[in-house]
Amino acid sequence: MKNRTLGTVALSLMIAVLLSLSGGPVFAAGRTALTPELAAKREMVRNQQKQRVTSEQRKTAAKALKAERLKIHKARQAAQQLNPSSTDFK
Repeated sequence: MKNRTLGTVALSLMIAVLLSLSGGPVFAAGRTALTPELAAKREMVRNQQKQRVTSEQRKTAAKALKAERLKIHKARQAAQQLNPSSTDFK
């Protein structure tokens, strides 16, 4: 029973060590010099994030669009009442 427990613990430790070793280069990659291509890409991403529409702006635009559609609908209703379509009986 002790051998089985010891083997399980050893296997768990080996897996943990292997996983931590494979993740090491990820942290080292952030310390490399920034190339001009990467700097340009980073700046482009930042500019895109600045231009992103916020939920508040989206709500305001939706309200404005709804008001404009209602205005058009009322204008069509008024035009239809002033000039009803003629019925053509033959």
